[in-house]
Amino acid sequence: MDMAFLTDSSLFLCQVPVGLAPASILPDHFVCLLDRAGNVTGWSADAERISGYRAADILGRPFSDLFPSDQGGTGLPSQAQEAAWDRGRGERTGVVGRKDGSRFRAHVVVHAFTDDPGEPTAGAVALIRDLTVRKLPTGAHCPVDTTLDIILRKMSEGVALFGTDRGLVYCNARFGAILGLPEDCLRHGTSCDQVLADVVGVPGNGGEALAVHQDRAPGPEGLRDWTIETRRLDRSVLLSCFALPDGRHVVTCDDMTPRRQAEGRATYLEQHDTVTALANLHGLQRHLNLHCARPESRFSVFYFDLFGFKRVNNTMGHAAGDELLRIAAGRVRAILGQSDLGAHIRGNKFAIVVHSAQDEAGIHALAHRLRTALTRPIAVLGHEVTVGVGIGIVRFPMDGADRDTLMWNADIALQHAKDGDASRIRFYDPDMDTARRLRMDLERDLRLALERDEFILHYQPFLNLQTNRIIGFEALIRWRHPTRGLVAPGDFIPVAESMGLMYDIGVWTLDAACREAVGWPADTVISVNVSAAQFRHGGLVETVKLALACSGLDATRLELEITETAMIDDVPHAGRVLRQMRDMGVQIALDDFGTGYSSLSFLHSLPFTRIKIDRSFIRDMGNGMGDGGAIVRAITGLCGSLGVVATAEGVETQEQFDYLKQVKCSEIQGFFFSRPCPAAEARKLLEVRQD
Repeated sequence: MDMAFLTDSSLFLCQVPVGLAPASILPDHFVCLLDRAGNVTGWSADAERISGYRAADILGRPFSDLFPSDQGGTGLPSQAQEAAWDRGRGERTGVVGRKDGSRFRAHVVVHAFTDDPGEPTAGAVALIRDLTVRKLPTGAHCPVDTTLDIILRKMSEGVALFGTDRGLVYCNARFGAILGLPEDCLRHGTSCDQVLADVVGVPGNGGEALAVHQDRAPGPEGLRDWTIETRRLDRSVLLSCFALPDGRHVVTCDDMTPRRQAEGRATYLEQHDTVTALANLHGLQRHLNLHCARPESRFSVFYFDLFGFKRVNNTMGHAAGDELLRIAAGRVRAILGQSDLGAHIRGNKFAIVVHSAQDEAGIHALAHRLRTALTRPIAVLGHEVTVGVGIGIVRFPMDGADRDTLMWNADIALQHAKDGDASRIRFYDPDMDTARRLRMDLERDLRLALERDEFILHYQPFLNLQTNRIIGFEALIRWRHPTRGLVAPGDFIPVAESMGLMYDIGVWTLDAACREAVGWPADTVISVNVSAAQFRHGGLVETVKLALACSGLDATRLELEITETAMIDDVPHAGRVLRQMRDMGVQIALDDFGTGYSSLSFLHSLPFTRIKIDRSFIRDMGNGMGDGGAIVRAITGLCGSLGVVATAEGVETQEQFDYLKQVKCSEIQGFFFSRPCPAAEARKLLEVRQD
C-alpha cells in the first residue's frame, strides 16, 4: 500500500487517543474500500450502522449507488474518484441515501492508494461523514484503531505509526499479535524507543537480532530507515522502519517463520541424501568448509566403501540396494559422537567427519568399530547379505588444510585400504601420493594400449601326467609398455577392471589366442580366461562364435576358464550361457576351484569339463600329510568320479609333482614344467613334445 495515503488520511483520522473515546460515543462517519473501477470492495460495521446496508447488499456494486440520482448525487462520487485518481485525493459534499429510503448530507473524501509506489492506483478508500450529526463536545470524531484497522484489515503485516514526537499514534491488531506485545505496551503515546527496546533488544531487553540492513540501528539517539530480523517468541520477525516526509515514522513487522521453515526444509533437502538421511556430498563439503576455516579445529575424515553393494543392487534390485544403504546408514549413526557428521556421497561410498576422537589410537578404535558394525550380516528384503568395508583416514590439518585436499587424500588412503592388509584401514601417508600419480599414469597409458597394439600373449602348457605330453596351453596376456617394458598382468589387470576395460581386453585376448592356436596340431587345446565383466556381458556367446569363425579354429579346441566369482551372482544365467557354449563344442574350465563358497554345488549344476585346483592348495600340500594334501586328494577323487579333468595349478617342485602323480591328478601346470612363454617358444615346445 502507498504509505503516502497514511500521511494524508492520518491528518483527519488520528484525532482521538487509542482507547480513550467514551463507549457511548459512536462515530459520525464510515469508511469503505473501492477498486479501480469504483466498485465497493470493503464495508465496515459503522457503514452498515449509518447506511443500513449490509456488506452482502453493497459489496461489488458501484460506489455511486449510495447517492440518489434525483439529487444529482451520482456525479458526486465520480468527481471525487477522478480527483483521487489524478491527484491522490478528492472530496465533495452531497446527499447519501440509506437503505430505508432516508437521506443525509455528507462530506465525501476519496484517497487513492497503490500496492507499489510509482505504480498505477489499485483502488481507493472513501470516508463518508454525516454532516447532520452534531459534533461531540470533545471534538472527537473517530477512534483511530477502528478506522485504520478497517483500511488495513487485508494486510498480513503489522503496521504502527509514530508521530513527530515519537509517540505511538496508531497500530493495527497484527502489529501486536506478530510481536507478542501486551496492550499496555501499545497505548497511545507509548515511546517508539520503548516498543523497539521490547522487540529488538536496544537497552532494556535482550532480543536476538538475526540479520540487519540499516542506515543506523534503532536507538534513543534517533530513528532512521532500517530493517532487522529478530527472534520473537520462538518466531522469526522482520521489522522495518521508514520515515514519512512530515517527520513521522512507520514501523512494519512481518512473521517470517513459515518462510524460514520452508527455507530450512529446502536447505536440509539440498544438503541431505533422501535414501539414508545422512548428509550428501554438498552437506559434507559445507561442513568441511566451515571447520577448515577454523585454525583451531581438530578432526578426521573417514572415507569408506561397501564392497558387495553393487552385487546386491544388480541381483536383488534397487529396492534391496536402497534398503542396504538405509541399514548401513543406521549403523553409521549409531557409532557417531554428537558432534560428528555422517555422509552418503554416492553409490557405495560414504564418509564421516569425526570430532569426538582426536588421538590416533582413538581414531583407529572408532574406525575398527565402524568396520565391525558394517560387516555384520544385514537382513535385506528377507535375505541375509554381507558386505566388506575399506576405510581411508585423513586428519586436519596435518593431512590437508582445505576441503578439497582432505577429500583427495582421503580417497587415496581408501584406495590403499582396499589393496592393503586384512584390516582394510589405512591412515593417509604422503608417500601414497607417489603411488597415486603412478596409478594415474598407468590408467592413462592403459587406455591407449589397445589402439597402439601393445598387448601380447604368452602361453603356459598343460602336461598330462599319464602320457607326459602337452595337451594344451593357457593364453596369458602381457602388456609391452613402450617405456616400462613387459608389464605382468597382476600389475595392470586390477587397474583395467576398475576402469571398465576388461571386456574389450577380453575380446582382444580371445581373438588373438584363437588366431595363434589354429596353426597348432589338431589335438592341442587353447585355454582363454574370461573375466567377470566379459562373462556378465550379454554378447559373450556371439563374441566366441565370431572369434571361432574369423580364426577358423574348431570349437572343440577352445576352452574358456571362468572363476566362480564371475557366476555366483546369477547361477541360472551362468548355466544358460555355459550350456550354449557346450552345445557349440567349447570346453569349460572352473578356475581357482576351492576358494569360493559354493564350488561343490557348481559341479552338479554347471557343465564343466575341467576343474583347476587353486595354487594355494598345491603350495600347502607338502608331502601330502597336511590339510593341503587332503584337499587335493579329495578334489582329484571327486573329479574322477564325475568324469571331469583335474588340473593342478602352480606346480613348482619335484615333491609336488610326485605327489600329484601318486593321487592320480590328470594334469599339471606350473614353473616345474614350463613358465609362460611367447608364441614362438610355445610352437617349439609342441615340435619337441614326446609322442
